[in-house]
Amino acid sequence: MNTKRKRLLICLVAGVLILAVSATAAFGSVNGYTKYKEALKSLALETDNFTASGTLQVRYDDKEVASVQENFAMDGQNIASHSRTKDETGRHESYDTLLDGVRTSFNVDESTYYQVKYGTTGDTTLASNLLGVDTDDEMTNRLVNFAEIAADTVVGELKNNFVQVGSENGVDHYQVEIAQNQVPSLINAGLSLAAYTMNQANYYANTVLFADYSATALYQYETTTGQTLPEEFKDGYCNGGDDAWYETYSDLLDQVSEVLSQQTWEEQYYDILENKGTGIVYVLTDGSYDYYPAYQDLLAAHPEERGDSLESYVGQDLSLEKVLCTFGVDDQGRLTDNQVEVTFTTTDEAGGHHTLVLSGEVTLTGYGTTTIQPLDVGGRTLITY
Repeated sequence: MNTKRKRLLICLVAGVLILAVSATAAFGSVNGYTKYKEALKSLALETDNFTASGTLQVRYDDKEVASVQENFAMDGQNIASHSRTKDETGRHESYDTLLDGVRTSFNVDESTYYQVKYGTTGDTTLASNLLGVDTDDEMTNRLVNFAEIAADTVVGELKNNFVQVGSENGVDHYQVEIAQNQVPSLINAGLSLAAYTMNQANYYANTVLFADYSATALYQYETTTGQTLPEEFKDGYCNGGDDAWYETYSDLLDQVSEVLSQQTWEEQYYDILENKGTGIVYVLTDGSYDYYPAYQDLLAAHPEERGDSLESYVGQDLSLEKVLCTFGVDDQGRLTDNQVEVTFTTTDEAGGHHTLVLSGEVTLTGYGTTTIQPLDVGGRTLITY
């Protein structure tokens, strides 16, 4: 995963809050709102040494469809993360460390690890803040200023829902709870527009969709040549091979690639779609296909095609139902913890209503005292770029 994306992941809850709290939750108290806003700004743009652990869960009609657990640490341009995710494709766990200009990473279920020297890829601009942006850049400053004014404008229209719930060991704790009738119409209009836009981008109304394009391509190769490919070759071709795989199968890979480049086997499925006029032609790995008149029909038969992105669950309309947020800010204005649950109502293409809930929490510690240790890769084999 891209390093900047990793750094943003521990602030995923804060991102949800920017959408659903800064935009919809009412911090009527200027003091409470200001504390929260300044703590977020400081974390995103000024802080370069801290440790965080967080979780994010997505539930759709009371069923968990995706979750993330993330441990993250930052010390200037040295960064470490440990991520565990669960979605329709299964469970995934990975480690990623950038230390002294060398990035080392691996997936737990793989026998290899990857290493890239700093400055050898496009991911080289690592500013010393969480977002990885240059705070001296004029465009960046203008964007931050715009976002801040926009948030202030929306919050200014909201009722006083901010409540201080306690203070302990130099940390002030706050809670915000927002009901549907307190959400400004502007926000739900914006959410509705965003949902419709995302829905159109993800709505396969007239397309050919492959369950696994690489596997189908290899099936076509075997069918036309009469050659049975080794299972190890097919596995590496579909899922990515390591250096040893490429060394073993380089000649066969060139042969397969040359044959496939001369074929137009995909056209048969587009011809089927053209004859149908609209809908989805869903191609299976053995070259056969199923036809679905609408996207919802496809999802009913193949729910794995929905994926784990939020865009796949928002439907064609989205409105905010309620927000519950608690957070702590210490006496130095630093965010110490954040918990949030945001509930949306979505409307699918058939007019059915569903509940989408985003919940998460993050705890931040080690401000100014965090150090990054070398990543222990165990007995894994090194792959360099």
